[in-house]
Amino acid sequence: MRSCLLIADDDPDQLSEISEYLNRAGFDVVTANDGFHALEQMTKHRPRVIMLDVNMPGWDGVRVADAIRNLDHRAVIILMTADAGAFQYAQDTECGAVNVFAKPIELPKLMSFLRPVCGQSEAEPGDAA
Repeated sequence: MRSCLLIADDDPDQLSEISEYLNRAGFDVVTANDGFHALEQMTKHRPRVIMLDVNMPGWDGVRVADAIRNLDHRAVIILMTADAGAFQYAQDTECGAVNVFAKPIELPKLMSFLRPVCGQSEAEPGDAA
C-alpha cells in the first residue's frame, strides 16, 4: 500500500522536484501551492505525511500545521524553509511539526526520515518493486 503525502510549497520548482522524487519512491503525492489549498487537500485526501513550506502566501506553513493539529488529524507534519530565521522560528514553534528541513531539501535525507514513518523498505526511488 502506497502512503499518501501532501506537499505544500509556493515555489513550483521545489514542489515539482520533491513531488516527482517521492512519487518515484512509491508515494502517492498530492500538492498544494499555498496554505489554504493545503488545508483543502488535507481534508480531501487525509495524507499520512504533510510537508509545509514555512513561507507561503496566505496562511504560512506554521499556521497550517497548527490548524491541522487543532483538527486532531493524525498526520505527521514536516516544515521546510530556505530562510535561516524562519528555520529557527519553525523549530521553536509548537504547531505540531515533528521535523524541520532546510531548503533545498536533501532528498536522500528526507527519504531516510520518511521510510520508517511510512513503513517503507530501503529501496531507492526508481527501483523496481
